[in-house]
Amino acid sequence: MAVAAFGFFFSNAGAAANYQVEVDKKTNRLYLYKDGSLVKEYRVATGRTEDLTPEGTFPMVVKINLPGWKDIPGGDPRNPLGEKWMGLTVNGDNGRTYGIHGTNQPNSIGTHASSGCIRMGAEDLRELYGTIPEGTPVWIHNGRHTGKWEGDPSFAVQPMSGKIKVTVNLANLRTGPSLGAFIITQLKTGHVLEVTGQIQDWYRVNHNGKTGFIHQSTVQKTSDHANTPPADSFKQASGMIEITASIANVRSDASLSAPIVQKASKGTKLTLTGENSEWFRVRLATGYTAYVHKTVAQSLKAAPPATKKVTVFVNLANIRSAPSQSATIIMRVAKGTTIEKVGTNGEWHIVKLSGGRTGFIHNSVAK
Repeated sequence: MAVAAFGFFFSNAGAAANYQVEVDKKTNRLYLYKDGSLVKEYRVATGRTEDLTPEGTFPMVVKINLPGWKDIPGGDPRNPLGEKWMGLTVNGDNGRTYGIHGTNQPNSIGTHASSGCIRMGAEDLRELYGTIPEGTPVWIHNGRHTGKWEGDPSFAVQPMSGKIKVTVNLANLRTGPSLGAFIITQLKTGHVLEVTGQIQDWYRVNHNGKTGFIHQSTVQKTSDHANTPPADSFKQASGMIEITASIANVRSDASLSAPIVQKASKGTKLTLTGENSEWFRVRLATGYTAYVHKTVAQSLKAAPPATKKVTVFVNLANIRSAPSQSATIIMRVAKGTTIEKVGTNGEWHIVKLSGGRTGFIHNSVAK
């Protein structure tokens, strides 16, 4: 559903909070998490058919107050988008096709009624719109709610500190991590910004006390961003870890300020894929990579499970970043390629890639 912009929301409120959103298409429920803990549940409407609302993890990149729709202006009672729009980037789009929005059909909430977007009631929409900032990851699935956010942690804003310098004239500072987000201002060559985080190809920065996003192609680092150890500081490891604290934070990156994607109770066991002096790198049951600090867990050094393999039986198959046909393609593999399988996520094989990473390949192309 294409949306026209009539106004946008820009604030520094809540920018440092680690929020995550889950949408269960099967039950038409939206769950709001803060630091990995479930804090609110909302009724929503999703696609009329299962294929209309995309599945996977997508960042919310743009907020629009009183969005227009086709030739109907924002605020008009005929407008099917209601009074607010929170656009999601799906397959690299600009956040105008799929989004979380209101409706002029309130009786549709709780049903499968939309053309692909996620509808909310007016009061619930205002609350969510005022709570989550641009860059919040939204995980959409079809019936796997467990009370834990199990989306792809790489789509969350990762903590980072330091400074960057603008390298092109009139670089766009935007409200969200997308070329479709609104331009706050344009910055001249040489302008220095304080970095507060990073999501994919975008830096989150502080500009005049407010939060904005700038694409990495328009800037260069002027100081070290040392909050997160580089990936090559981890050595590969196998076996399991066990949580030893009453409650441990499972984070999206190896930093105590990284977003918490899950909370694990004492005795929980997780698959170990790597470690450095401070952190365990683990693979979650969903196949995604996450991190646990060594002060709250211990290595069991158990023998890894028996190796399983899957073989591609089509001419060219996609390995994706998430268990969704709309997720980013990490690589393509030819017919006959054999890959180590480490788990299953619905109709998807979770496969091991180089460097301890994982990917997802559909069971219709490999077995």
